[in-house]
Amino acid sequence: MHYLNIAAIVLFVLIWIALEPMMAAGWPRKNDSLSVDMVRVRAAWMREVLTRDNNFIGDAAILGHTINSASFFGSANLIVIVGLSGALFMEPNYGSGQGLIAMFATQDPAWFFQCKVLLIMATLLRGLSDFIWAVRQINYCLAAIGASPSREEQRDIAAWTDALTMVLNPALRSFSVGVRSYYFTVAAAFWFFGPIPFIVATLLGTGLLVWRQSWSDTAKGVMAIRKLLD
Repeated sequence: MHYLNIAAIVLFVLIWIALEPMMAAGWPRKNDSLSVDMVRVRAAWMREVLTRDNNFIGDAAILGHTINSASFFGSANLIVIVGLSGALFMEPNYGSGQGLIAMFATQDPAWFFQCKVLLIMATLLRGLSDFIWAVRQINYCLAAIGASPSREEQRDIAAWTDALTMVLNPALRSFSVGVRSYYFTVAAAFWFFGPIPFIVATLLGTGLLVWRQSWSDTAKGVMAIRKLLD
């Protein structure tokens, strides 16, 4: 394996593993990041759930839509994973013939081509795992909201808000992690074009994620909402 391929895969794996914890902590802008600001926004949402009239239909519809989205993405991931698994059992002469696969696979041995396929499958599997876990957690959140006391009962609003937020935030964070895994799937696919395109795609995908988390119009809008809530 050429040293550039080794460097490319090491860079990809390091970013893939480290980026999510860093973004969850608010990197690169600790006080002005979607990941951090949305924690405050969701806490305000759960407080509204507890203090408004006992009508959770709208909140349940929002969470139900998220469950449907996570289920859709998870199903799409599973279909692609099953389709890609067939490439792992291709004959050594897979590079013969015409088409894009033949153009990029003929210069690589079969095991190296399969490593590239496995990397794409790994990113999709991680996303699938996050989507499945998001669906389960959102179901727990729905049950928790349904179990919350009514306005006529004795209750500690602050304690209930914190408890509901502790259930909701990990659920929606898992969904976001699953969506962001597609950026790494696209970057991994560029390995078929060579190590340099692979490195460039990894860095560009990471840069796009970081920009969208901290400097996009959505990030600025959520930041403004968080400041109003504060």
